[in-house]
Amino acid sequence: RWHEAKPRPWPASSSHLAAQPLGLPAASMSAQEAAGSPRKGAPGGPAETKGEGWTCDYFTKEVLLGITIGFAQIPESVAFAFLAHVRPPVALHAAWMVGLVCSLFGGRPAMVNGATGAFAAIIATFLAAHEEPGGNGKGVELLFPSVMLAGLLMILASVLHLSRFILLLPSPVMIGFCNGLAVVIGLAQLHPFKTTAPDGHHGSWKSGGELLWMLLITLVAMATMEFLPKVPLRLFRVVPSSLLAILSAVVLEFALVRPLGWRTDTIGDVSEFTAESAFPVPFFVGAESRGYDLHQIVASGGALQTILVQGILLCIVGTIESLMTSEVVESFVRTPSDGDRTVLAMGIGNIASGFFGGMGGNAMIGLSTINVLNGGRGRLAPCATALVVMAAVMGAYPLLNYIPVAALAGIMMVVVLHTFKWFSVPMLAAAVLPEKLRRRLGLHRKVPRVEAFVVLLVTLMSIFLNIAYAVGAGVAVCALAFAWSAGDSLEVSEAVEESGRKVYDVDGPLFFATANRLGKVLDPAHDPDAVEVRFGRATLMDYTAIETLHRLAVLYREHGKTLTFHTLNRSSVRIIEKANHLVRAIEYTEGEPVRVNSVLGLADGFQHDPAVLRSVSPSAAAPALASSLAAATAGEDAVAADGA
Repeated sequence: RWHEAKPRPWPASSSHLAAQPLGLPAASMSAQEAAGSPRKGAPGGPAETKGEGWTCDYFTKEVLLGITIGFAQIPESVAFAFLAHVRPPVALHAAWMVGLVCSLFGGRPAMVNGATGAFAAIIATFLAAHEEPGGNGKGVELLFPSVMLAGLLMILASVLHLSRFILLLPSPVMIGFCNGLAVVIGLAQLHPFKTTAPDGHHGSWKSGGELLWMLLITLVAMATMEFLPKVPLRLFRVVPSSLLAILSAVVLEFALVRPLGWRTDTIGDVSEFTAESAFPVPFFVGAESRGYDLHQIVASGGALQTILVQGILLCIVGTIESLMTSEVVESFVRTPSDGDRTVLAMGIGNIASGFFGGMGGNAMIGLSTINVLNGGRGRLAPCATALVVMAAVMGAYPLLNYIPVAALAGIMMVVVLHTFKWFSVPMLAAAVLPEKLRRRLGLHRKVPRVEAFVVLLVTLMSIFLNIAYAVGAGVAVCALAFAWSAGDSLEVSEAVEESGRKVYDVDGPLFFATANRLGKVLDPAHDPDAVEVRFGRATLMDYTAIETLHRLAVLYREHGKTLTFHTLNRSSVRIIEKANHLVRAIEYTEGEPVRVNSVLGLADGFQHDPAVLRSVSPSAAAPALASSLAAATAGEDAVAADGA
């Protein structure tokens, strides 16, 4: 379909949802490309040839880029495991499984998939924190069936072509989604700095030298990740800054902190990687040895409800974030996305992840942006990323135990800083300040107050309730606000012709919020015997609109008067045709109704309009209808000239 369609007008700049690049500069991206000009090999770009992609340079670049991003994904996945109250292997196995399946079986090219903060935030609301840091939370047995259910629902959404509904997400909802997710991830990074109470809950803050050293390691990791990529050295362009942050934290811990008689927690202290967790096995095999109580699935009365609700929420959040990420990648690489195919591959990956005891996952906005900014275009780089994570968790797991937990907190805080949409803060301020004060401050960032309210609502609901609920509430408020504002856009003017016939001209959408206004303007009791309603650019949007027309036709008939409707567009005609038996009274208008279902502007029971018939090409009508059209517009030279 894409090859046959017209060229798509690609945006001049990337989507506002694109996360800032974390760890890699756009070394392979020219200034001209960054400005939005077509790239070589992209649609609309020069020298697009078949087979250009699989060259030696392309292969080398994709593989090296995938390896680099893989080292950046490992610490992020471990941090998301702590956020979700599961052990790190649960997140790492999910990361490479979802990433590998999506890259091999239809996921969006150049998009990196794995364990994400959105998934972790949902899971954390269903799992209570373990008594000891780094353990699986209570109820983890229900997580794996929930992830598999989420995968099945994603496949169903793909089959039903529901990915198009991403278009229903307004920008305020997306901004609030990113802000809320950033705050949730940021708050989770405070847990390593707290002690653990006997009941398993986090107690008071750590104190003394341990807290100071943890803060130092966190700040060093943040500074390394944020500022080293800006140093003009080749080393920092090749090695991801997240890996350098981990290395600097390990050196600081074992070369300075411990020789001085202090120590901070590492992954090995809170959740050690072992040979038993190195390879994935079905979650129901050897469950007792891994601490899984499968009897909870059938013994608990609310288990099925928990699985159902958690699976639905994971499906919604994963689908939304993946389609958002797909739009971001599409804005960079200038190639079309297949949302249904992307969701299908993600569903298969989550089924595999849940079956083998993973936490599931979806597309990762930050790492995907890093990939495309550094020249990633195909599926090879995401595939290499997944293989690197798999090799690390299966073969190099002893090394992961030496990573300080404070370093992971520092890395995730940088992710938080780049995920939060900081431009929304002055935008919200401008929405509540009076106009004079905005002018005095030069704050020209005001948006409609209802949209600012949606940003704040989605952000707060994401923090205190649930990300999926927040998105649903934001969409609902935006829909109500649109219906309210569109209700004021209907314009009705009236005039009386010399013949005594009264004409109403209607302009604007006619739906449940505006249909009653039309009913109040028309006056069957005092209007003349002949009344005509002309729909210029008006469109019938729903059943309320045609029911209102039907009710008006009945009222005029009861007063012995005629009501005629003219010049409806094609979409309005389709609505009336499908509900013709529900609005029979509209058929009885003055004059012989023209029943031409395939001609623009005509419908059963609607009187013809010569202006519309003149615009109808004879080739669009069946030969049997030619005489009807000619009779309906007898004496019209324009119709005769068209060969009617």
